[in-house]
Amino acid sequence: MKFRLGLTAVLLVCLASTVFAADLGPLQFLLSKEEAAAWKNVKTDAEAQAFLDLFWARRDPTAGTPQNEYRDLIEQRIKYADEQFAEGKTRGALTDRGKVFLLYGKPSRATRTTDASGISSDADARERAEASQSGAVIEWHYEGDDAKALFGSTRSTVRFVDRLSNQQFKVERSRIDFNKAQETAIAKAITQPNATAAPAAAAPAPAPVSIQTGPVPATAPIVTELTTEAFKTAVSDKDRGGHAAWGEFVTSFGQTFVPVGVYVPKSAGLTGPDVTLFGVIRDAEGKNILAFEEEVKATETRGDWFVDHTLTLPAGKHRGTLGVAQNGKVVAVASTEMEVAGALDKDAAAISPLILSNNVFPLAAPQKPTDPFAFGGLRVIPKADRTFRAADELWYFVELRNPGVAEAALPEGQVPVSGGAPATQMPKVQVKLDVVGKDAATGKEVKRSAPPFETDAIELKGVPGHFAIGNALPPNTFKPGEYTLTIKIIDTIKKTSYTLTDKFKVVE
Repeated sequence: MKFRLGLTAVLLVCLASTVFAADLGPLQFLLSKEEAAAWKNVKTDAEAQAFLDLFWARRDPTAGTPQNEYRDLIEQRIKYADEQFAEGKTRGALTDRGKVFLLYGKPSRATRTTDASGISSDADARERAEASQSGAVIEWHYEGDDAKALFGSTRSTVRFVDRLSNQQFKVERSRIDFNKAQETAIAKAITQPNATAAPAAAAPAPAPVSIQTGPVPATAPIVTELTTEAFKTAVSDKDRGGHAAWGEFVTSFGQTFVPVGVYVPKSAGLTGPDVTLFGVIRDAEGKNILAFEEEVKATETRGDWFVDHTLTLPAGKHRGTLGVAQNGKVVAVASTEMEVAGALDKDAAAISPLILSNNVFPLAAPQKPTDPFAFGGLRVIPKADRTFRAADELWYFVELRNPGVAEAALPEGQVPVSGGAPATQMPKVQVKLDVVGKDAATGKEVKRSAPPFETDAIELKGVPGHFAIGNALPPNTFKPGEYTLTIKIIDTIKKTSYTLTDKFKVVE
C-alpha cells in the first residue's frame, strides 16, 4: 500500500494504536458480518494492525500495485464527512449522514426544506408529528443503475430529519431496506474475497558494507538485444502485416508509462489470443536502448486483433519496431516514431495523445494503473491502421488530466443545501472539430467544421483528476478518401486549450 501523510492518514493509523479496543471509528460501517465478528476477537495492537491490513487488502481493486484506490476513496469520504457533517461533539463521519455518505457516496442531488413537507408518506403518525416540529429535512436523491443495485430502485431518496431543531439529522425510516443496502455496498467493495492476509511488504534492503567483491547494480540490467533469432531477423526487415500504436501516460500516483501495441488485421492469420509480442526500441542514432519478448494475450477487435504491452522508456526521440509471433512464426512487424518525455508531472494540467478507435468497451475485471490503453475501467483499442469502413464507428478519445473544475449547476428552482450533500466538482470543456481531406473518387477537396460545443468530461473511476473525453463520428457521412481530423479541446475554467491532429481513411 502507498505510504500516506496527512490528518486523514493519522486518524486511520490510530485505529490500530493502543486505543484499538474502543472501536473502529467510521470503518465500523464498512465491515462485513464476518469481519465484525473477527474484530471482537482482536486483543492486541499487532492483531489490530493485521486486521486493518487485511481489511484494506480485500478491497484493493488493483492488487499488487502501490495504490489502493478504495482506501483513497474512503479516506476522502471520511475527511469530507468530518468537515461537513459534524453534530455537536460527534465527528461527522460517525453521524447518520456520515454513515450514508461513507457507504453509498455522493448522491445525484440534494434538497433541503425547513418543514416536514418532504417527509415520506409511509412514515407513521408519531414520526410525522415529530417531523412537523423539526427544524429541517435534508433529502439525498440517488438515481441510476448504482441506485438500483443498492436500493432496488433507479430513483431512491434518503431523508435526514432534524427532529429536535438542534442541527442533529437522523435518517428517517422508509421503504428502503438499509440493512440490505449496507450489505450490498460492503459486498460490492470487496474485490479480493479470498484474501486471507495482506500482501507481505518488500524486505528491507541490506545495510551497505565497506568491502565489496564487485559492483552491485542498483537495478536489474536493461535488455537491449532479442534472444530469438527469428525475431532479430524480423525487426531488421520491412514492416508487414501490422500497424503500430503507442502513447505516453501517467498514473495518479506519478508513474509514467508507455503502452505499445500492434494492430493485426484478420488477414495476417492469427488463430487465437496466445501470442508473443517482441520488439526493439532504438534511439535517434539507431542504438538499441530496449528489447523485449513477452508472452501476452491478444484482444479480438471487430474481427481483427490487437496485441499490446507496457514499457518504461527514457526521454528522447526513438523508433520502435514491434512484432507479433504465434507458435514461433512471425505474423506481423510494424514500426513507429516515438518522442517520449520520460517523466510526466502527475499534477500538471495536460492531455493525452489522441486515440482513434472503432472499439471502446468497459473492462470485465479491474485494471491495473499501468495497463495499456485502459482508462478507469474503459478499454480503448487504437485503430492503428486508421482505416474505417463506412459501417464502422469512428471514436476519438483523449484523457484530460487536472483540468479546472467548478461546482455543477443546480437544477432550476433548486437552492444550495447547507450542510447537505457535497457539491459536484466538474470540468467545463468545449470541443471544436475540423475535418479536411479529399474525396478519392472525384478528387474534390472536403472541408467540414463545427463551432465549439460543450461536451461531457467523464471522471475516470479510480484515477483522481483524470477525465475522459470522446465521441463518435459517423464514417458513412464521408466519401471514401483520406482525411485529417483536428480537435481543439478548450478548458473554459483554466482558459487553456489543446490542439490534437490525426489522419484517417474511409473505405467502402
